[in-house]
Amino acid sequence: MGFIDDLKSRIKASGKTLKVVFPDGEVDSCVKAAEILAKEKIIVPVILGNQAKIEKLAKELSVSLQGVEVIDPQTAVSEDFINSYYELRKHKGITKEQAKETITKVHFYGGMMVEKGLAAGMVGGLTSATKPYEPAFQIVKTAPGIKKASGAFFMIKGEDVKIYADCVLNMDPDSATLADIGAASGDTAKAFGIDPKIAFLSFSSFGTASHAMVDKVAEAVKLCKALRPNYVIDGEIQFDAAAVPDVASKKCANSPLGGKANIFIFPDLNAGNIGYKITERLAGYKAVGPVFQGLNKPLNDLSRGAKPEDIADTGYLTAVQSMK
Repeated sequence: MGFIDDLKSRIKASGKTLKVVFPDGEVDSCVKAAEILAKEKIIVPVILGNQAKIEKLAKELSVSLQGVEVIDPQTAVSEDFINSYYELRKHKGITKEQAKETITKVHFYGGMMVEKGLAAGMVGGLTSATKPYEPAFQIVKTAPGIKKASGAFFMIKGEDVKIYADCVLNMDPDSATLADIGAASGDTAKAFGIDPKIAFLSFSSFGTASHAMVDKVAEAVKLCKALRPNYVIDGEIQFDAAAVPDVASKKCANSPLGGKANIFIFPDLNAGNIGYKITERLAGYKAVGPVFQGLNKPLNDLSRGAKPEDIADTGYLTAVQSMK
């Protein structure tokens, strides 16, 4: 059974009717993804946008909206949503009218649905105007003990599943932020039934090079071990020593990873973004996500070029995240 099939089985076994909200309801690929999800009847897709535009788009695409919930925030917005957002942001000096204007934007409305328990999670970001960053930090917020959220990709090839982080949010994380990323990535793995083996990557393995960039990663390892003492965590370590048992036996025979790491923490966003794209394009792995980590509830981002099948897969992943 593949990773995505396993996600579907877990949702079915839960016996729950989980709704996942998609704020990009007026985008072709989102409407097509909603049809895929509705036909499989595993989660309930909720798409946001102007109802007339969505129905017209579905007709043009020959897509059925049967089993899909369509909500127009402009007409469906409640005083409860407006007041809740106002209370969250009044310290920033916003007015009730400004609160209404913001919460009727599709990605903010979707974020509030998740916060209120009206949806298990949200998957957005097919346009630059629907990226879920602001709703994530303004409405849902970070989980206790996590100061910085991060973004990870599930890299999937057959039965092999690895997690790469942070590939999305933190450009040049300090040691404390890297430790948060490692802890959150381990938590993500556990939520999906993966036993975390976390490698903090560097161009150095255990002091083979001396540089401030190496020191940053080595310090992050110490901090992360304190945050999650029950996880297998090691570094700083080179990628081959973390991922290939034969190399590990030569470079770092005493590492508890043993060349079998399944979570890779990159030292900065340059490395993370480049690394996942190389793995996807040259090694033939499928990148599912990104998944936002360290939030109280799941709000996940999409590449603007995501295909309908990718969007649907991220919907399943988001539903399982909500079940933790």
